[in-house]
Amino acid sequence: MNYISQKLYWIMQLSCWLFTTFFLRDPTTKYFQNPSIRFSYLALSFIICLGCTHLYAHFFLRKFRNNTKTIFFAISGVLLTGLAIFLLDYYFGFQRYRKPSQGLPLEVYDYFQFFIESTRYVGIWFLFYHLLISNSEAQFRAIALAQSETALKTAELANLKNQLNPHFLFNAINSIKALTLTDPHLARHALTELSQLLRTSLTIGNEQLVSLETEIDFVKDYLFLEKIRYEKRLNYSFDVAKETLNIKIPPMSLQLLVENAIKHSISQHKLGGEIIIKSYINHDLFVLSVMNTGQLQPVFSPKGVGLKNLEKRLQLNFKDKATFKIMEENNYVKALITLTI
Repeated sequence: MNYISQKLYWIMQLSCWLFTTFFLRDPTTKYFQNPSIRFSYLALSFIICLGCTHLYAHFFLRKFRNNTKTIFFAISGVLLTGLAIFLLDYYFGFQRYRKPSQGLPLEVYDYFQFFIESTRYVGIWFLFYHLLISNSEAQFRAIALAQSETALKTAELANLKNQLNPHFLFNAINSIKALTLTDPHLARHALTELSQLLRTSLTIGNEQLVSLETEIDFVKDYLFLEKIRYEKRLNYSFDVAKETLNIKIPPMSLQLLVENAIKHSISQHKLGGEIIIKSYINHDLFVLSVMNTGQLQPVFSPKGVGLKNLEKRLQLNFKDKATFKIMEENNYVKALITLTI
């Protein structure tokens, strides 16, 4: 039945009309003391109510569910089903009511009263049915919305994932090419590191979150290759607390911060500089920082596309539990990720 299951629908139908027919509308007048008349009346009443409401449910879901005039269709259903029960009572001479059973003459308003009586119990079913449909439809839409949001989030995360900068790959290959003449052993080692780096980037690129330990290993390979290029101009160190290694962060986020530090600090100065990678836990707060010698450029925004994407990836994965900042501190530029754990 679209929004409600077949099982639930038929449980509602049968229980509602069995209770209405054999309890609420069970006639008590002398005329219906005859078992055959009584059974015929109750059976026909049950079949009419069940059949009319089932036809209504069938056409409503197929034709009128998305119609703006649903209320008019529901009122029509109540009146037509009530009319069918009224005609049933008419067939039995309205003997379920006091006046006809006593042989008293009927007035016009009596017929109106009988019709209202016929539609009263039907109206309860229609109200309950539409409340059930509305609730089931709301749940269906909520689930669909949640699935759409999840799909959107997954797609957005996939689009925001940082990939290795092609310029880095070109520079690394050129550096290794130069080494083949001056230091073949180091060149072979560099090729191994580059191969490992590419393999890892493909692996973690499919993950939504990876451990800090995985990121550290990846960044060590990355810095090893960058060290070949910049030689003495690039110095780096790690101060990583052991208890932070299993904490999950977005893939290649640390590499992005290190790459940003090299791009805006090391490569811009003839003497190069230093990069310090540090992680620790302060109470319930995980802190990951990348510091490089240099100063923030006040004219330009410190957050490029990659860093803005990183900020959004943190928000998508951790919402308000994660923050990302870039600041200047004691002649160092500090990129700081914090995460409540």
